[in-house]
Amino acid sequence: MTPFAIDCPVQIAFGAGTAARVPDLVQDPVVFVQGSSGAASDPVLQMLGDVACVIRCTGEPSVDSINAALETLEGIAVGTVVACGGGSVLDTGKVLAVLAGSGTRLSDDFSRIDPALLNRRADVRLIALPTTAGTGAEVTRNAVLDVPALGTKLSIRGRALFPDHALVDPDLMAGAPRAIALHAGLDAVTQLIEAHTSVAATPFTRALTAQALPGALRALRDVVAGDRAGWPAMAWASLASGMALANGGLGAAHGLAAVLGARLGAPHGALCGRLLVPVMRANAAAGASSVADCAAEVADVFAPAQGGDALSGLAAWMTEQGLPRLADYGAADAMLPDLAAQGRAASSSQKNAVPLPVETYVTILQAAL
Repeated sequence: MTPFAIDCPVQIAFGAGTAARVPDLVQDPVVFVQGSSGAASDPVLQMLGDVACVIRCTGEPSVDSINAALETLEGIAVGTVVACGGGSVLDTGKVLAVLAGSGTRLSDDFSRIDPALLNRRADVRLIALPTTAGTGAEVTRNAVLDVPALGTKLSIRGRALFPDHALVDPDLMAGAPRAIALHAGLDAVTQLIEAHTSVAATPFTRALTAQALPGALRALRDVVAGDRAGWPAMAWASLASGMALANGGLGAAHGLAAVLGARLGAPHGALCGRLLVPVMRANAAAGASSVADCAAEVADVFAPAQGGDALSGLAAWMTEQGLPRLADYGAADAMLPDLAAQGRAASSSQKNAVPLPVETYVTILQAAL
């Protein structure tokens, strides 16, 4: 067996009602990071009472939004950052917890950040409470930021970005709008499949993904249809996918989604969902045997169309749910070669199930267009 490591230093509490633990975990002053609506996170804010500052995330985090938030925190000796929201909120909170009080501001070149800041837990405590079942960011050591000057999204990475505590409470997720449930859920499913088929997958990550994927597929179908009973399984799918990707990597769908998200301003989960099927088909055609097990699980939940392959049922279901195509976000044929080249070079693509030539990346994009 090839040697491998397991890295997840986060203290995790999972299950309905676990959000109520947050007041016992904080040390003052508290900074609360939430999404623009605050609908899911306001009950948690009320549990905390007075906080030093509330940071609202109006979109996916960027170099500019992080720097603006750091300016807001000037003069506050932050004790705890509580990040309660979707992946964008959690990523914002992770970066703020690392950089608050350091005097550091972000530039387009993340390599200028002092490595000691990124690899040693700061004195600021970080508590993550996801309100969407998608990214698994509550257990990962990176934060994805938009870098408009470079036309892509990049990850800040380091052990310091691991939260101290993750409170994964399905009750916080159950009120998600249908589109958010669809997009976030497709992100979690894509992460499970890509982590399972990644060239860096380990017995640990495959144990997580193989167990979580069947329930994730059923839960995705059910919560999008409005069945609240599916949320615990969806929350576990997201958490398991985060632990799996943190220890085994992802693949081409995420590599392309990082580039497309920055270029088109499209939601990350929607892009992952739209790219998932063509990437799986391309990987299978290139000889990735690990794809077959995942495709069989997909076919068990989303019955294939007559004469279609194992993935045709999922593809049809996504279209029935109104999942946008790349053209709906402004992508066009003339853009595809450049997007393909950038996507192939993206960090997630380096752990794809099999190496794919740039021409195959163009074919994947054409199928999703």
